[in-house]
Amino acid sequence: MNRRFHNVATKIVATAVCASGLTLGAQAVAQPRNPDDAAIAEADRQVSSNNGEVSRLITSISEADAEVNRLENEMGGLREAVNKAVVDLHDAQNAAETARQETRQAKDRLQGTQNELASAQEILDEISRSAYRRGATAPGVSAAAGTANTDDALDRQTYLRMSAEKQRRAIAHLEKLRTETANEESSLRLARRQAEERESAAQEARLQAERDIERNTGLLRAKNSERSGLIAARTDAEQRLAIARANAADLGRQRAEYQEFLKAEEERKAAEARAEEARRQAEAQAEEQRRREADAKKAQEEADAAQAAADRQAAQERAKQAAAEAEEAKQLAAQNQAQAIDAKALEEAALAAAALAAEALIQANTPDHQTLVSPYPTTEDADDALTFASETEGTYQTLSQAASVDVGGSRAERIELVISRGMSQIGTPYAWGGGNASGPTQGIRDGGVADSYGDFNKVGFDCSGLVLYAFAGAGISLPHYTGYQYNYGTKIDPSAMERGDLIFYGPNAEHHVAIYLGDGTMLEAPQSGSAVQVSPVRWSGMSPHAVRLI
Repeated sequence: MNRRFHNVATKIVATAVCASGLTLGAQAVAQPRNPDDAAIAEADRQVSSNNGEVSRLITSISEADAEVNRLENEMGGLREAVNKAVVDLHDAQNAAETARQETRQAKDRLQGTQNELASAQEILDEISRSAYRRGATAPGVSAAAGTANTDDALDRQTYLRMSAEKQRRAIAHLEKLRTETANEESSLRLARRQAEERESAAQEARLQAERDIERNTGLLRAKNSERSGLIAARTDAEQRLAIARANAADLGRQRAEYQEFLKAEEERKAAEARAEEARRQAEAQAEEQRRREADAKKAQEEADAAQAAADRQAAQERAKQAAAEAEEAKQLAAQNQAQAIDAKALEEAALAAAALAAEALIQANTPDHQTLVSPYPTTEDADDALTFASETEGTYQTLSQAASVDVGGSRAERIELVISRGMSQIGTPYAWGGGNASGPTQGIRDGGVADSYGDFNKVGFDCSGLVLYAFAGAGISLPHYTGYQYNYGTKIDPSAMERGDLIFYGPNAEHHVAIYLGDGTMLEAPQSGSAVQVSPVRWSGMSPHAVRLI
């Protein structure tokens, strides 16, 4: 109680002294400068003018950014069009080789049928000659020889006639088979020509897309240059705006200080009187508090000492009990943690091994995206490839079914495996056309922007290559083209996206693809000159649907 009374008294005296000090200090303050109204109005006008200029430039920059984004999206679509042409080229080469081999087999069957037909015709000719020789024998001679000889002659004639009829039927069947085989060979030749035409069309589509990329490169450079000029102008305008705001703020501060000075002068004398009265009252109160403090001090000290001893004893007991409980909890936590770590390590090792097996299976059974040369013979009579074309490269769905059996794991584990593989490539350079099931690969030429960044000499990923690599670890085989990847899995509304879903851009998903991470972010390989990175989700230009593969 005495300490509380003492503190109150001290505060009262201190307040009175501070009030006196403030009053005395106010006497020494010099009169501040008072700017005129015209100067303040001009400063406000400068702020408004520069603020409008900055707003206009910000709008222009936003429009330029939108145009740059549109051109970059279009460039992404053109690059993916080349990827599509490469995939279609490989498919056409495979179809042409299959048709060539089947045409050769049909030709061999036709030749065999022709040989069988010639042999059958020779047999029929021989039967005809034999019948003719038998028929030329004089009837009188046969009659003179007796009845038995006549019957034998008739049996032989009947046998020859039946044999000839049977042989004619065989020849008719062979003629029909030869016609059918010739028609089959003709159809297969047509199929091969059509496949070769598809191959030529795919090559032309790739070249056209590369020419379009080269044309758009100049537009993109010009728009980027315009945007840089706008940014420089905005920076200059922002500097002028900052100077104008600082000047207006300084004039406003001076006016406020002057007004505060006038008010303070009016209150100064009243404050001096109040301070003096407060000082006298404070001294009287402080004296009274000191007397009361002396009376209560001893009792308070004794009570405090007793309470402190009791508190120390209770604290010691609680400390002993808490120490024992903490030690027991520590031992139990250590035991549980060791068991959890062992189980988790085994589970992660099994899942990683399965992912590597799936990746190897997919990579071994997909064509090399970086080569345009057909791996098959180019002439009809060339030796067959080591294995039949349709046996070496299964469909992407077939590969996915085979590879996903090895991976296993829950849906959540497979999704995290995909994202872990993708995130492990953050910082890997963008290389147009780069990336396969095993990781980053050397890029290819596009005749424009990608070449200016040296993508064909870089080892990295483009957008569809990064997605292809990430999902290969989960046993999912995908083509190296966004438009084809869009047709796999289940299409969903973008508002219902979950972690691990694919986000596409362009009316038909032909511009770009990224992996949704959740919380409004996505993993992507954006464009030439950049690298694999995590970016905020861009809703502008997004395709009508997202895709869920797991």
